[in-house]
Amino acid sequence: MWKNLAVAGALCAEAMQCAHAQSSITLYGIVDTGLAYTNTVASSIGTVGASRVSAVTGFGAGDRFGLAGREDLGGGTRAIFTLENGFSGLTGAALQGGRLFGRQAFVGLESERYGRVTLGRQYDVSYDYLSPFLAWQNFGSIYGAHIGDVDNTFATFRLDNTVKYQMSTPGGLRAGAIYAFSNQAGGTPGMGFANNRAYSLGLSWKSNGWQAALTWLHLDNPSSSTSGSNADGAVGGEYTSTTSIFYNTGFVTRQNVYGAAIGYTAGLAVFNFVFTDTLLDYAGAGSLGVRNYEVNARYYVTPTVMLGAGYIFTDGSGFVGTGAKSFARGDHPEWHQVDLGATYLLSKRTDVHVSVLYQRATADADTVALNVLGPGGEGRTSQVAVVAGLRHRF
Repeated sequence: MWKNLAVAGALCAEAMQCAHAQSSITLYGIVDTGLAYTNTVASSIGTVGASRVSAVTGFGAGDRFGLAGREDLGGGTRAIFTLENGFSGLTGAALQGGRLFGRQAFVGLESERYGRVTLGRQYDVSYDYLSPFLAWQNFGSIYGAHIGDVDNTFATFRLDNTVKYQMSTPGGLRAGAIYAFSNQAGGTPGMGFANNRAYSLGLSWKSNGWQAALTWLHLDNPSSSTSGSNADGAVGGEYTSTTSIFYNTGFVTRQNVYGAAIGYTAGLAVFNFVFTDTLLDYAGAGSLGVRNYEVNARYYVTPTVMLGAGYIFTDGSGFVGTGAKSFARGDHPEWHQVDLGATYLLSKRTDVHVSVLYQRATADADTVALNVLGPGGEGRTSQVAVVAGLRHRF
């Protein structure tokens, strides 16, 4: 009997070890803190700006910690989850509206054969597929994202209440789709199933050093997330900020963002081109088109030193409503932006990085607003920021 019990115990222990080996939970994160100089910054559009030296955090890559897990269910299928918190490395406060896991929170299944489906709070597919081509992601600072983040390539907002599906092929082709529910029942016009919903499609391809992507993001009544008619819909109250100059002009009834990107890697150098075309429909005030053209490159001078440079041209047209006065004198505003970055690797997980950013308003534009930093202030048509910091990944 004792021999049988010993054998059974050994088999049980072995089974438990195997089960444990088939599951994993990973703790990860980033802390990124430094100093910034801005030649002019104001509390809001139309107020007087002034120069500022400040402590900053999360400017190279947002401060975060997260848990990612997977469990092997057999047959090439796995259960997965991610819970990711955003926080301020200066104050310790939670970001993304004070959410505990405001950056991401989802659970799902993935299969080597059938792809991956996830449910929860997630990035839209357009961001997933375009962000690898952007200067601010590759070598720069979050302050170097497109003005107003009108195309959401900075992920000013994530999507709540989502169902997301992605699949890939051995040939380097990847496709994805996401739908974010409004979570409202049918009701009066402007309310109901379509009030603050969103959906997005994406296609990407990689082969022999080349990579490319095509994307589309659609939102219905995203401004209702901050107007009070549906803060629990797809966009959860994160639609506006001090530098979201295009959203703050009025109630947005519909937003469409079309994106395309192409990149090439040649040895230690990477070259990218990104184009986005955004159309905003405003309630009772016409529409606005905003097109972003970005070209950037990065290069490892040595195994520990990386340099990068990017240029963004933003062209707006069409909106002549009263809200346009907040960012333009007429219906054809333009902006030019230069992003420069340098990174020195102290180790595989720790680096020192510096970014220089310059933005200028031309044509009918009369407002500058480097992403997140704040608008330049009344009468200022150019804005410069210099930031430097220490970043550690774990």
